[in-house]
Amino acid sequence: MVIENTIREEIKPMKDWLLEIRRTIHQHPELGFEEIETSRLVSEWLEIFGYQVKKGLAKTGVVGILEGKRPGKTIAIRADMDALPVDEANQVTYASKIKGKMHACGHDAHVAILLGVAKFFSSMKDQVEGNIKWIFQPAEEGGGGGKVMVEEGVLENPKVDAIFGAHVDPFLPVGKIGIYEREGLAAADRFTIRMIGKGGHAAAPHASKDPIIAAGHLITQIHSIVGRDINPLDSGVISIGKISGGTAFNVIPDEMELLGTVRSLTSKVREELKARIEQVTQGVARSFGMDYRFDFEYGYPVLLNDLKMSKLVADACSKGIGEDSVEVLKPSMGGEDFAYYLQKVPGAFFRLGIRNEAKGIIHSYHSNLFNIDEEVLPLGVEMFVRIIDQYLDLKII
Repeated sequence: MVIENTIREEIKPMKDWLLEIRRTIHQHPELGFEEIETSRLVSEWLEIFGYQVKKGLAKTGVVGILEGKRPGKTIAIRADMDALPVDEANQVTYASKIKGKMHACGHDAHVAILLGVAKFFSSMKDQVEGNIKWIFQPAEEGGGGGKVMVEEGVLENPKVDAIFGAHVDPFLPVGKIGIYEREGLAAADRFTIRMIGKGGHAAAPHASKDPIIAAGHLITQIHSIVGRDINPLDSGVISIGKISGGTAFNVIPDEMELLGTVRSLTSKVREELKARIEQVTQGVARSFGMDYRFDFEYGYPVLLNDLKMSKLVADACSKGIGEDSVEVLKPSMGGEDFAYYLQKVPGAFFRLGIRNEAKGIIHSYHSNLFNIDEEVLPLGVEMFVRIIDQYLDLKII
């Protein structure tokens, strides 16, 4: 299949429709595994476009399939659908209508872009050699919807040969594309530590075992691990986000609880950080004569792009917007469950710039003022179209 350099002109007429789709979803945000209305909207459009539609994967996931007239490879593209538990502060006509819920990470844009790609190919099904699969998944924001989708067979029937996903980026100017060559995002794990002492009167600390002072020492010890135990050429992050315990100003509590996150870009560092946190916790607890409990929960794995697929994305996007607008990005210590798909099939994850300081679109992910420059919508459609075209033409293995 050869698509001439009129792609952008063919996409331009759908811009208003893309804005309508994105704004409709934005006004009606739904949290992970609750994306019932978003799922219905997606399904209805895929059916209008004449695709095979599978519903109910991972509760609210939707898959659209275009089977080409001639056999060939199967390429998949993915969008996440869930919103966040955030009260929107943006004063726009399309602001969230649901109190306490907001698309503060751009997943509404991801859905609109993939539907735009579906609309583009709906008029040229006979020209497709191979298959295209659209994956709309729930619960990326900590729910692991991608993992569930993979476990329920989203990469089969037809078997996916390559997969691509994108995320809007508030730190990258609109019109720019960011590519990760290999490591893209970190493994994102969490831990819970309980320091178990002996409570008592604050005026007689010698008669108790104070878990608060032990927790204070533990915090400084934990935050020295990356700087002193991990090779400076490797990457790792440990952050404690919550500390709780105690009931009154004059009471030494029995326990303190610490919750934190661990980020790493390799399995070796991941295991080293886990082991050292427990070792340090044990040492501090013993030094204060108390007990401890340590729980470590593995989260999303490291997102690893396939080098050939990263190059394909860079080449395909460069044809549309020029090499100067395609940047190679350093890995992020954030997490992304697109990693589960990349564990199974080669593919690549890339970024779509949305920052526009002139419009005041400068706020980070998960901010109640997060917004996108909607010029990214037709651009995102074009980039995915070019990626699909190049993959199905070149038959990359």
